[in-house]
Amino acid sequence: MDSMAWEWRRLPFAPWSVKLSLWGALLTVMGYVGWLGAGQPNQATLLDAHRQESQLKARYRQLAHEVAALPDVQAQIETLNQRYARLIRQLPEEEELAGLLAGVNEVGMRHQLQFETLAWQPRKQGSWLDAIPINIVLEGQYRDIGAFSADIAAMTRLVSLQDFVLARETEQPPSAAPLQFSVSATTYRYTGRPALNQPTN
Repeated sequence: MDSMAWEWRRLPFAPWSVKLSLWGALLTVMGYVGWLGAGQPNQATLLDAHRQESQLKARYRQLAHEVAALPDVQAQIETLNQRYARLIRQLPEEEELAGLLAGVNEVGMRHQLQFETLAWQPRKQGSWLDAIPINIVLEGQYRDIGAFSADIAAMTRLVSLQDFVLARETEQPPSAAPLQFSVSATTYRYTGRPALNQPTN
């Protein structure tokens, strides 16, 4: 212990090389302590900045991809709008509904079919599209009924066929008995665009 105290007392008279070495070691220790105190929070901030940079780069790449795809999306929207307008034009106007019923009758007569029933059914209202069913009951031969169904389905006024029943009268010989065809044909009437806050059916 006495020797260490003696060494420290002699330090002011030590050579400059010893003094410089001691001051360098002291400054190194102080610098390390200062870095621990001040550098660690800055290190955490730097790591956060790197994370944010990575997130911003990913977001930028995503936005660049979306911007690059925007012309394709606009072209698709334009195509959908054209198809939508074409479908709306195919729907009958209110004054055309009587002519549509006459057209169904004309198709049946052209295929030598006998109508038992050809009448509108109650309209099913939707938020922007009304379904207007037609009850059809007719008699004829199988081939004629098939041709009639194909012609009705191909009408430009969007007539769909569903709930059909095909039966043969059993009182006559099978070869001579006509088939009875019962079907619901539905057309649609456009009533306007759906409201933004109103769900469509």
